Amino acid sequence: MTSEQFLRWFPFIFPLLFVGMWLLVSTLLGMMSGWFSLQQWYPDDGSEEPLMTLRGQSGSVGWVGFNNALRLKAYRSGFGLGISRFFAPFLKPLLIPWGELKVEETTTFFLPMVRLQFGEPSNGSLKINARTWSKLADAVRRTGGDAAAKLPPITATSGDVARGMFVQWAVISSLFAAFFFIGPRFLGVPGFPLFLFAALPVLLGVAMMIQFARQV
Repeated sequence: MTSEQFLRWFPFIFPLLFVGMWLLVSTLLGMMSGWFSLQQWYPDDGSEEPLMTLRGQSGSVGWVGFNNALRLKAYRSGFGLGISRFFAPFLKPLLIPWGELKVEETTTFFLPMVRLQFGEPSNGSLKINARTWSKLADAVRRTGGDAAAKLPPITATSGDVARGMFVQWAVISSLFAAFFFIGPRFLGVPGFPLFLFAALPVLLGVAMMIQFARQV
């Protein structure tokens, strides 16, 4: 195929390549995260109305991180986990019974998190923000019943989230200053302009404040 022929056919070939790559990546994510196995164990048939739904959430399913793509639900019977079919058409929604969940508090980069183990022995796991989990658990506790008794309390507070984000902000800003402003000048080479050095902490702080408002 000549270059002229390639350019002529490229507008028709590119959408097919894009869709193929998109399907391949979403399939790999399902395999690497263990989602395909989980949807065999914990299918959600959509027959139950959720008590609470949180969209655009971030978390790690197995070893795979999903940023602002997860849909978390609290049902009377269990915990719902899903992802937009637009991003991952082969990953079906999950419904894990409360009795199948093991909840463990942990931290990731100074932020309080919760690791959920599915089944005993574990069939899979999910790590999400501790305050996000607290919202879902509180929705179940308000209904009373056996499900509420199966959910252990979480000690992480809004103050813990705020302190974790502040430490994150301080660490990232300090590393940026060391590598791109102070370090180059110490070595006698040009570094980032001063206004960029000042702008990054401000922009990072605003982004973290927005994230904090969503979580609490």
